Amino acid sequence: MAIRPFAFGVRLRHGSRTVRVRQSRESARRYVLEDARAGRGTRRRDHASLAGALRDLAQTWRGRLH
Repeated sequence: MAIRPFAFGVRLRHGSRTVRVRQSRESARRYVLEDARAGRGTRRRDHASLAGALRDLAQTWRGRLH
């Protein structure tokens, strides 16, 4: 099975908060989730799979409601 690079990124914005998933610069098979808020530092989490990164993205995005 061929491995294709991540051709696009995911970015969700709400007010001053931005949650983003992109391919890691260190490895083509790893993905990074970045959670940025104004006035706070950016939280960064690495994932071995795209499915894991998107699952974390959904959980983080739902968490903003609480």
